[in-house]
Amino acid sequence: MQKDIIRLIVIEESANEAEVIFRNLRKARYPIRPRHIEDDEDLQKALSNKQEWDLIISVPQVGDFTVAQVCEIVSKSKRDIPIIILADDNKNMFELLNAGATQVVPSDNEACLALVVGRELKNLAERRQYQQVEQVFQSTQKQNKMLLDSSRDAIAYVHEGVLVYANASYLKMFAYTSMDDLDGLPIMDLITPNNQEKFKDFLREFMTTEMSDERQIELYGVKSNEQRFKLKMAVTQSIYDSEPRIQLVIHDQSWKNRDPSTGLFNSQHFLELLEEALVNAKETQTRSVLFYIALDNFNRIKEQLGVGGTEPVIKNMAKVIKRISDEGILARFSEGVFTLLMSDEEGKKYAGAADIADKICKVVEESVTELDKQSVVNTCSIGITRVLAVADSPQDVLNEGRAACQNAQEKGGNAFKVYEVVIEKDKQDSSQIAKLIETAIEENRLSLLYQPIVSLHGETQEFFEVLLQMVDSEGQTVPNPDLFQAAEKANLSISLDKWIIQQAINISAEHEKNGRKTYFFIKLSAQSIRDKKMTEYIGKQLNSTQLSGENIIFEIRESIAQEQIKLANTFINQLNKFKCKSALEHFGSELNFDTILKHLPVDYVKIDASYSKGGLLSQPENQQALENVVKKAREFGKQLIAVSVEDADSLAVLWSSEVNFVQGNYIQEPLSVPEFDFEAD
Repeated sequence: MQKDIIRLIVIEESANEAEVIFRNLRKARYPIRPRHIEDDEDLQKALSNKQEWDLIISVPQVGDFTVAQVCEIVSKSKRDIPIIILADDNKNMFELLNAGATQVVPSDNEACLALVVGRELKNLAERRQYQQVEQVFQSTQKQNKMLLDSSRDAIAYVHEGVLVYANASYLKMFAYTSMDDLDGLPIMDLITPNNQEKFKDFLREFMTTEMSDERQIELYGVKSNEQRFKLKMAVTQSIYDSEPRIQLVIHDQSWKNRDPSTGLFNSQHFLELLEEALVNAKETQTRSVLFYIALDNFNRIKEQLGVGGTEPVIKNMAKVIKRISDEGILARFSEGVFTLLMSDEEGKKYAGAADIADKICKVVEESVTELDKQSVVNTCSIGITRVLAVADSPQDVLNEGRAACQNAQEKGGNAFKVYEVVIEKDKQDSSQIAKLIETAIEENRLSLLYQPIVSLHGETQEFFEVLLQMVDSEGQTVPNPDLFQAAEKANLSISLDKWIIQQAINISAEHEKNGRKTYFFIKLSAQSIRDKKMTEYIGKQLNSTQLSGENIIFEIRESIAQEQIKLANTFINQLNKFKCKSALEHFGSELNFDTILKHLPVDYVKIDASYSKGGLLSQPENQQALENVVKKAREFGKQLIAVSVEDADSLAVLWSSEVNFVQGNYIQEPLSVPEFDFEAD
């Protein structure tokens, strides 16, 4: 039953006819508040006021006033009012509906009119309810948009893997200035390459899971300036712009990252930033510089002022240090310790680190903190270290900075100290050696040594084995076994090999220009042989110096070749394109060594040192073993080189064998220059 009052307009020629309609509707128990209209002027007047109308019932025509005119006036009023026409017959039904009437009802059928009125009022109520919901929805959308735009959380919406919206916080987080820069950008472009597969799998699982609960994932994002950073993202199914979308939210955790007293970053967040810097060093070779800044005599000040009394001092120190360190990330790491992290893409920050540290020491020394009853002055000590790719962890980097800072304090404080890696004797730490290796080239701590490889049969070609030497910051030589083991572990072998190759090719090319022809044997690591770009690098170095490849012989260890025969064979064939020659070193050290020469087209075979060490003359079994090795190599037509020749007796045995060349300290120890008299008897 209709309960609300129905505001009704009836268009009829006479008031009596209109009253009949009123009576029939009341009889059908419709609570109407009717108005009789006779012409278009009355209708326009009725619709022009603020009165809301629910229904119009009209005859087809009153004088010159037609249904078409009624529908046009209602349409222009922008009102949603159903129009029911009472017709004497159905002949003109099409014309009436076509003019805009909602329904056409026989004029003599009271029951039909009551039924149609009920339906139209119900439809009208549903339309009005929908409009109200739509208005609420649009209003909510506007409010949501305002909330999204002003939210401190970084929020974005994604459709089919592409960003369709990102709020200001999201743009700022990824270092973009406007949505135009991000519109249509694949979301994967904002994730570091090594995390993209992880994120793809996560989204794939998320989309195929029936439950639409929030899911979270930790990733490394990449900003427009290529800077990497760690983030924790919440992912949900949502609606944006009336369409289903994936919502990404990175919650604002900035308040958790701050020290409440100074407003600087706290230690937990600084360690996270330090971890990001370490990731950048590993992935993009972008290093950073860490300053570990400790207030001298802080414990004494705390005893004098109490814990609460030190806070004004800390605040003041934070303020003055921040003025010097605007380009870096400053944190209050502990009570009297600040840490400063500076990105150092071009190495200029590390080169100028001493100047920065000196300025900080001076401003701290000159600063005075005024308290109620006393003035407090202080000094600081600073430890400086670099965030290198080979560092084990953020804590490892922090420990280096702390150690350097303590060193400065032990010498009286109010100073700075750069952390130096020193390898203690009998304490060969591979991680420390790796740090030395990473910076060895730029700090000029690498050099080459040369040991001659001499013919036993009168040939005078100048063959030299090229050996690498590295010293630590105090000039102490790092033993080669430890050096190469640490390089292999830290994935730095390729860098060392490239440096050796470049230096050796340059020196051989210089000799060539001066009319001297030298041949250099260069050992290659397993990493270099596996590197698809290594032969390309060798080719470029040869081309840049216009040196013939025949001057360079690359050595491959037998154990490496046996593990990856196909790879080694391909590598040798690529070297042959540059006319470079190859050698198999440590030959005879592996089981089934005789079969490897069937697969590798090397030019030289270097016999493992175990066959000649300890003296060949006094060890008949070694002589027999050597004879077997020589025989196998000779079957394949290889040139043989005996290494580690340490005495004249061994040389005599080798002279009588079919070995072509010898190398060892008895012939000559490695020298810093490639010099030897190859024409001497």
